[in-house]
Amino acid sequence: MSSNEENSASLKPIYIRQILFNFSSGIINPYVSIYAVQLGASSEEMGWLRSLTNLFGNILQVPWGIVSDKMGRYLPAILIGGLLSALLWLPLLIVAEPIQLISIIALQALATSIVAPAWASLIGKMMIKSRRGVLTSYINITASIGSIGATLLSGYIMTIIGGSLSNMYMIPIILATLFGILSSIVMVKVREEKKISKSQTSSSWIDWTELKRNVNFQTLCKVSFVHSFFMSMSWPLFAITKVQIIGADMMQFAFISVISGLIGIIVRRFIGRITDYAGRKTLLVISRAGIFIYPTLYALATNINYLFLAELIVGVFGAISGIVLFAYQLDITPKNQRGAGIALYNTVIGVATFLGSLSGGYMPFILSLAGVNSFLPLQITYAISAIGRLVGGILFLRIKEPVSYPSTVKRELTRIVSEDIERTRDQIKEIDLRGEMADQEFEKDNEWLEGMREKKDEK
Repeated sequence: MSSNEENSASLKPIYIRQILFNFSSGIINPYVSIYAVQLGASSEEMGWLRSLTNLFGNILQVPWGIVSDKMGRYLPAILIGGLLSALLWLPLLIVAEPIQLISIIALQALATSIVAPAWASLIGKMMIKSRRGVLTSYINITASIGSIGATLLSGYIMTIIGGSLSNMYMIPIILATLFGILSSIVMVKVREEKKISKSQTSSSWIDWTELKRNVNFQTLCKVSFVHSFFMSMSWPLFAITKVQIIGADMMQFAFISVISGLIGIIVRRFIGRITDYAGRKTLLVISRAGIFIYPTLYALATNINYLFLAELIVGVFGAISGIVLFAYQLDITPKNQRGAGIALYNTVIGVATFLGSLSGGYMPFILSLAGVNSFLPLQITYAISAIGRLVGGILFLRIKEPVSYPSTVKRELTRIVSEDIERTRDQIKEIDLRGEMADQEFEKDNEWLEGMREKKDEK
């Protein structure tokens, strides 16, 4: 068995975990903001929901990342955090006010923060460096498969059941809990060897010397802070637009959520290969800047089709960004502090999105107090977010590749298209060949039948 085959075999539990975990997340997570608006949450409360979720989901990643790296083992954190996160779906069965939902989701985000740095470190340790982009792409594809199926199923269930909010959300919440628990249990099959290098044993738990000297890491954090602040400004408002302006039903919410996932599956097929051969920078700039279109379409939305188009576009850019950003983080963080390094990055993003979401949630409220009427405050906030996303995305031009790559994005895209065309031609030739063989067999059968008839006539 080759090293690539062994690596793929060892990652099978990872793929299964991602399917189960994202099924759990996909069955309820896309509807949490919708649930809050249906409970009567204002834009300010939606701002607190998104900001606290972002902050609590990241604030403890630094200590957890340091502990994971110091121990050299990552499975305990993944198991404990995963189980806690799954069980915290259950209290949503009894919420009656937005503040209750916000508190529960914030606590769940704290539990999730235990998992994130350990998960990133485990993946980094198990992956062959030269295939990080491809393998990350495969993992994200399996994640999308689980999430898409769950979101559609959940939307259908809630559409059929209807009635009160508690009845409508009951089955999805229970399913999310069960599949979340299963996603943690399956990780028991992962074989993880404890490896402690000299650099790990000699450094303290809070020694950030390597990261402080890492110019690439510092630049990524600074640029991402700016981009994430403006990106998150529009997050609290999306659910308000869906419910109050568009008036979408639960099945339409499901379709909105899965469009980007379906597009992402298609895009991820190519992105892993492109980023491994052509590098990360160009794709990061394109994907980070390109998502300015999303809040722009929400600002202009007068019917559900605008939202479908927004998801279609963000599905492309989101898939690219998710794979390439994670691969770049693995590239630039030191091995002995990978978990802590990624956790520190996520904490920076958590602070940025906390401030951004809170600003975005309160901005419509402040504008309405200033006399701006109707839904114009939402549109103004969307516009600011869109401009900030575009400028922040362009700032990714400042990052540098830690290594050189043998190809370019354009060259790899051309090669992929050429290979697909050649593959299609080969398939057409094969079909034609099979057709010719079938014709020949048909002619032989006809000749045999004619011969049998002639013999019968002679008799």
